[in-house]
Amino acid sequence: MISSASDDDPKLPKDVAVEVLKRLPVESLLRFRCVCRSWRSTIDDPRFVALHLNHSALDASNWHLVALHGDYPVRNLCYLLSGESLAPPSVSQIEIPFAATSSNNYGFVVGSCNDLICVMEYGHGNPWSMYLWNLFTRKYREVRPSTLARKYLCTIALGFGFDARSNDHKIVILYDGNVQRLETRVQIYSLRTDSWRSLECEVPAFCRNTSSVFLNGNLHWLVPKHDDMWWETGYRSIALFDVVNEVFDEMVPSEKFLHVISVSSQAVLSVLNDLLAVCTSREETVGHPETLLCFSVWVMREYGVPDSWTELYCFQTSEQVLGVDGFTRNGDLLLKIDGAKRLSRNPITGQFTNLPLRTHRDFYTVVESLVSP
Repeated sequence: MISSASDDDPKLPKDVAVEVLKRLPVESLLRFRCVCRSWRSTIDDPRFVALHLNHSALDASNWHLVALHGDYPVRNLCYLLSGESLAPPSVSQIEIPFAATSSNNYGFVVGSCNDLICVMEYGHGNPWSMYLWNLFTRKYREVRPSTLARKYLCTIALGFGFDARSNDHKIVILYDGNVQRLETRVQIYSLRTDSWRSLECEVPAFCRNTSSVFLNGNLHWLVPKHDDMWWETGYRSIALFDVVNEVFDEMVPSEKFLHVISVSSQAVLSVLNDLLAVCTSREETVGHPETLLCFSVWVMREYGVPDSWTELYCFQTSEQVLGVDGFTRNGDLLLKIDGAKRLSRNPITGQFTNLPLRTHRDFYTVVESLVSP
């Protein structure tokens, strides 16, 4: 043990200390920075930060679900849930250090990349602001709008991803050039350079306000069947953005899966057990005394191979489900019901569980880390 806070010669060899420290939660590491200068230097070392993140990601207990509270006057809070258990003791509320207190301001999560969360905040008559936030260290960085953002006010799609080649987090924004949607402008923010730049490239058709999913170095969005009628039901493909090479592509599903998403009233992209997943829903009225919602969960067993889309399970419910949030780390499906209420469904037992929280915002997965924005 360390004898005193001023002792700069710990009795533990450095390599042993690193092996111990990389297994500790962020809260403990922030305290242990005060033990001695050598521990502070170790914990602040970018190599240790990366080592701790890699080790932390292997432990399911370090994965969490986060959602902004969203309701005035407590818009400065977010929910944090354990990725393993959704029981009430696992739910906590974290203060958002950058949140505006005005009733005219709203915030939502753009995306998460394991260690950092990207949050957009906007208000009536005010330009938006974005924040890259590590809620475990409480550190954040404000991302100011570019000059293009003030000209092209209509946002088609947003994404937040990680460039492993340059070790850089990137934000991607697609803007409408005008109300006829005759042109689309793409801008990319780089955390390393703290700057925006425009990207000249071909862009697939997007559904407005569709959330993105980051997996295998790509951002993913569902593409609607109708380019000019984004409110129509049904989807035709999945759009990709390669965060490293900064190019768009389109993933065409297998015939069987395409039929499922083309008739779905709702489809939500997510990640389940490190596989790209889609949860679809549609109404069924024939042969039933009341309208039932039919849900099906599909995963892409082999990334990038259209024929590998496989249906994991499907179920029917008479619950008034308004939407889907995705999955927990243990595979529970998160559903939105009755406004801000949430429930989960265990895929093995089929049991529904009411969650002890209320939020209009989507849930995102985040892992404990020391990564600084």
